[in-house]
Amino acid sequence: MNKNNKLDFSSQDIFVGLDTHLKNWRVSIIVGESTFKTFSQDPYSKLLKNYLVKNFPNGNYYSAYEASFCGFTS
Repeated sequence: MNKNNKLDFSSQDIFVGLDTHLKNWRVSIIVGESTFKTFSQDPYSKLLKNYLVKNFPNGNYYSAYEASFCGFTS
């Protein structure tokens, strides 16, 4: 692989939607105006961070989550 072909998402916004559950998270990633991928993962923020850094290096990450069991209360 040519070193000039490295991924670089500098100045690009990467939006991450989370549906949080006790045993897993449902993650949706949107880049630009397209849904890139939706997947399930174990509920660990470091795992998600590592995925983002590996697949979208230097991007601007934004996230939102569904206020479920660990969300807001009245």
